[in-house]
Amino acid sequence: MKKLSILLSLLLLNLLFIAQSQAYNCSNDVTKPAIRYLGVAALDIHYQGQRLLTDPFYSPQTLWEIASLTPYTPAPSQIKKVLGSANQSVNTVLIGHGHYDHAADTPAITDYLTDNAEIISSKSTEFLLANKVDSKQLKGLLVDDFGKWITIANGWMRVMGIPSEHAPQALGINLFPQSHAHKLDEAPKYIWQWTQGTNINWVIDFLKTKDSSNVIQRIFVQTSASTYPIGVPDLKDDIVFNKVFLAAASFDHVENYPTGLINQLKPNQIIFIHWENFFKSWFEQPEALSLIDFDQLMSEKSLANQAQNALIGQPGFCY
Repeated sequence: MKKLSILLSLLLLNLLFIAQSQAYNCSNDVTKPAIRYLGVAALDIHYQGQRLLTDPFYSPQTLWEIASLTPYTPAPSQIKKVLGSANQSVNTVLIGHGHYDHAADTPAITDYLTDNAEIISSKSTEFLLANKVDSKQLKGLLVDDFGKWITIANGWMRVMGIPSEHAPQALGINLFPQSHAHKLDEAPKYIWQWTQGTNINWVIDFLKTKDSSNVIQRIFVQTSASTYPIGVPDLKDDIVFNKVFLAAASFDHVENYPTGLINQLKPNQIIFIHWENFFKSWFEQPEALSLIDFDQLMSEKSLANQAQNALIGQPGFCY
């Protein structure tokens, strides 16, 4: 009976959130940011002819494939379905950490990258990618780089990395947390070889004019839950956070998340991501991870009384 109740609740939530999401259409106006959610932690952002991706992961790996020690295999047809044809349009990639469900498809999308594209990540994730990606495109952040603006997208955006943490996935265990201090002898082959390293949250500003500090919209992207206030930017410029994209997975395995963050940032809109069961195809027919308590996540208490501004991101929709 409890299982049926949960399923009915999820169905009602899905219907509600799909209806809400349909109000957001991808804009053809290049002067306005268009942010398309691709599922799990992947965003596809367009602005002023620039294109930015977060956490490239589009290829489901089944539990059987993982249990049977099958090497990680990108799915070219699925990548083309979600990203379109490879046309060297992506000039920035942001990677929150090195786990396979955030980074493993990066080598498979090199044909989408411009020659001067930047793949910005932790140093550990840079070393994971170094055998498969052009070293000129890799930018691993050092300690001194955090909390500072980096101009990206040919001057039309800027980004700030905030060091964060990764919530335990289950039973208080954080899987594959290792960091790498040098390039690996071989590229990762199995999913457990894609190790976490430093977690990074991102503040992204869309600029009114190139290379300026005139911000028309600000967003925050957090692809792994963290205990408040770890990973939360402390900016003093009074620029409003228009949208925050927050990981739903393991939200209840850390303290005061997302409540503390929402109270501090006071965003106009909250979009939860990384809620899908990514062991099966999620782009066309997403299913929720069974361990997420959506009633608790979407409660007024969890959302700091901003439930009217919150929704569950739907793969393929723009926000």
